[in-house]
Amino acid sequence: MSLHRKRPGGPGGRRRESRDSQDKRRLRVQLLHQLKTQEEATRRRKSEAIRRKLWRLAVFRSARTILCYVSLPHEVQTWQLIHEMLETGKRVVVPKVHGKTLQLSVVRNPHRELARGRFGVWEPRRLRHVRPEELDLALVPGLAFDRTRHRLGHGHGYFDRLLARLPKSIPTIGLCFAFQRVNHLPARPHDQTVHTVLSH
Repeated sequence: MSLHRKRPGGPGGRRRESRDSQDKRRLRVQLLHQLKTQEEATRRRKSEAIRRKLWRLAVFRSARTILCYVSLPHEVQTWQLIHEMLETGKRVVVPKVHGKTLQLSVVRNPHRELARGRFGVWEPRRLRHVRPEELDLALVPGLAFDRTRHRLGHGHGYFDRLLARLPKSIPTIGLCFAFQRVNHLPARPHDQTVHTVLSH
């Protein structure tokens, strides 16, 4: 898959920007279909492989406070990863939707402390606030990542706004399946990149 970057500017730029938005919408529909129709056994096997790759990274093993998204059924699974991080003494932080932003909260017992929130995403019932600069590492979801590590989300902008708030020194890792990696995504000034992408 390839979506070409174009520079907006003037009427022609607005038309290109509109085409870029249409391309993003089409790609979202295509990838969501692939994600949701992927066999459960395949999803588990690939998620396990990605989890093993993550544990082999020194930056992950040495991180003390880690932001981790709580996976939806069709995403790279993180529930087991969250439990493993807690068992090894890491401080696990998960996002919670607040207005148009994501707040960060420590979680100690996921099954007791998380509930379905906006968009059906699991998030903390009660906020134990964490400042972005306290993080050592952030694990980020995405519908797609390209060769320059730009990400495509669901279109609400929550993680782009969160990534923009993180100090540049904090490593960010995108987790996805191999078919979610594309050559190019249309990038606009507010679109954020990650430092590394892990897939299988």
